[in-house]
Amino acid sequence: MKGILGIITLCMTILLAGEAYADEPIKITITDKSHETQFDGKWTFISEWKGTTETKMYDGDGSLVLRIAHMDGFFYILIDYLTDITYHHIADMAIVCFDGFDTSTMADESDWCYTVSRESGNGHTLRGGSPLYQTSHFNLVKNHPDFVAYGGTSDESDRYVLTPHAAYEFRIPIEQIGFQDEYGFFIQVFDGNDVKTYPKEFSGKFPQKIPSPAKWGKLISPDHSISDWLKSISSK
Repeated sequence: MKGILGIITLCMTILLAGEAYADEPIKITITDKSHETQFDGKWTFISEWKGTTETKMYDGDGSLVLRIAHMDGFFYILIDYLTDITYHHIADMAIVCFDGFDTSTMADESDWCYTVSRESGNGHTLRGGSPLYQTSHFNLVKNHPDFVAYGGTSDESDRYVLTPHAAYEFRIPIEQIGFQDEYGFFIQVFDGNDVKTYPKEFSGKFPQKIPSPAKWGKLISPDHSISDWLKSISSK
C-alpha cells in the first residue's frame, strides 16, 4: 500500500516544465506477434519483442531503448533501461504519455499518461483536465480493464544487455486515447534521482517535471495502419 501511495504522490506532484524542442518523431509499426508477449517486466525470451519498432533513445550512452508496435487495438510498449542496474524502491518507475486529437499548452481530457514502478504489476492511469497547476492538470483515474503495465528486471534473455537491469512493459488500449496516425508522445523514466525522457531536453535530476503537451515529441504511424485498423473493424 505504501508503494502505491508513493507512486500516486509522485505522479500527482509533477509540475509543468519550460521551453524545449522535441526530438525526431518516433515511428510505430503494426505487428502480428504481440499476442506472445508475457507481461513480467523483462525480455522473457529473445524473440518476445520481434516485429516492434526499435528506437535507441540515447545513442550516445546506449542507455535507453524503446520497442513499440500496435496490434488488435492496443499499443505494446517496452522501455528497456539498459544502464539502470540498481534498484530504488518506488523511485524506479516509467511514465508513458499520449496526446490525442489536439495539442494544448495545458493538459486536457485528450491527454493520457500511464505509469508503473519497478517490481510492480500495478500500473496507474492519469488523464488531463484537472484545474490544478500543482498536478500538471492531470487527474488519477480508474484503469481501463484491458490496461496492463509491469516493471521488472530484464536479464539473460534480453536482446541488448545480459546484466540485470530495469525494464517496463505496457499494453495500452488505443480506444481510450483515440485511433489516429499521429500523437503527441512523452516518456519519462526514473533511475532513483536520475531521469531520462523523450524528448531528451527534459532529462535531468529528480524531481523532474512533465512538460506541457505542446512540448512533447511525436509518435507517428507512417503507413496509417492505426486508422486503417479502425476502419477495417468499423466496416465489419
